[in-house]
Amino acid sequence: MIVKLHLNLVISVVWLMWTALPISSQVTNELQIESVDGSVQLVGLDVGHGFATVPMTLFEGLGWSTTEVGDLLVLVGPEEIEIRLGHRTPFFRWNDEILQFVDTPYRIEGETYIPLQLLTDFFPKRLPTLYAFNEVNFTIQAAGPSEWRGGALTEVKPGDGVSSSDTLPSPDPSANPNPDLTTREQSSSEPIPDPLREERRVVVIDPGHGGGDPGALGPQGLREKDVALAVAKIMADLLSREKGVDVYLTRSEDSFVPLWERGELATQWKGENPGVFISVHANSVPERRSVRGFETYSLNEARTEHERRVVAIENAPLQVQGQNIDPDSDPEFAFLLRDLSNSGHQPWSVELSKIVQEEIGRFHPGPDRGVKQGPFAVLTNALMPSVLVEVGFLSNEDEGPLLGQDQFQEETARAVARAVMNFFDRYPPGGEN
Repeated sequence: MIVKLHLNLVISVVWLMWTALPISSQVTNELQIESVDGSVQLVGLDVGHGFATVPMTLFEGLGWSTTEVGDLLVLVGPEEIEIRLGHRTPFFRWNDEILQFVDTPYRIEGETYIPLQLLTDFFPKRLPTLYAFNEVNFTIQAAGPSEWRGGALTEVKPGDGVSSSDTLPSPDPSANPNPDLTTREQSSSEPIPDPLREERRVVVIDPGHGGGDPGALGPQGLREKDVALAVAKIMADLLSREKGVDVYLTRSEDSFVPLWERGELATQWKGENPGVFISVHANSVPERRSVRGFETYSLNEARTEHERRVVAIENAPLQVQGQNIDPDSDPEFAFLLRDLSNSGHQPWSVELSKIVQEEIGRFHPGPDRGVKQGPFAVLTNALMPSVLVEVGFLSNEDEGPLLGQDQFQEETARAVARAVMNFFDRYPPGGEN
């Protein structure tokens, strides 16, 4: 099933103006909900995380059915619209379209909270005959399930009757074969008794660097972190269209995520499902600007001076935090590295590296520099087949500018996405090989 990834970054001016205000200066911490029968309900907003949210149970009162399994949240409403969300991720799915909040859902003390933006922005825009938001008096006008089944309303107005106890049945799984939230930051590692969740494959994409860590620098200020994020987002788009594949990004914006946390997150998100971890980077050798090409790394001890140099560059953020993972000077880490290298994931990481090199080589103008290895912090605790891809050299006068071009970034993303799917096809979970 083809799924369009749409990052809904264009938010209504009213919403941005309201959320941009400090909590203390906002006019109200209550939302008024006016039903079509004229009844009014005041709902307290939770602003403890710095942005406004409403409890997920509120949607039940509006007639939506709600399901929460682990970190997967599902709302089913009018016309069998299905909204799937995840805790602590701004991405969510509206049927087969992926959208993005400004903020994220979260759970606190057993209660799940959803950004107010769903009610005040997405509902009125996408269901204008059923919901209307008045920013002046901060009121939502809402139709109920009896109006859903009665057809579209020309306008939302009091006096038409509401039955908040009416809910729609869950949709037939065959109506939407790939409805899962695919670009998100949290999932449950527990088995989910839902046929839509069976045989999921997980791809965690890690855009290297970010925030105050720009990574390598290229001509005209091109930064590794920007190249990595651009390629990663396109990959997420492409892979989210594949049936049975859940895609996660360790970062979806210019933010810094500690190296150790990236692998930990990937392992959490994968849970008991088969999955892979892809860390996207760009190389640089300022003292040898003629060097160009692409290479893919798996976790192991570095064998060559070049591998040690790349490892030092990609692990550099650890030094800022006063950490080091040099296996030559740290016997404990050397032991851990050998243990991880001998684990069942390492051979598959090498195989994945080979497929990535093969696919990138189909279009990349630079030389295939081969499959390599090194003690990368970002790969250390990603307990699954994991690779770090260097898509080119920013320091090369020809290749550097190429890395900033949209076409190159898209071709790179397509190549790595193909490699991931080829890997899954060649080595299916539970297969003899």
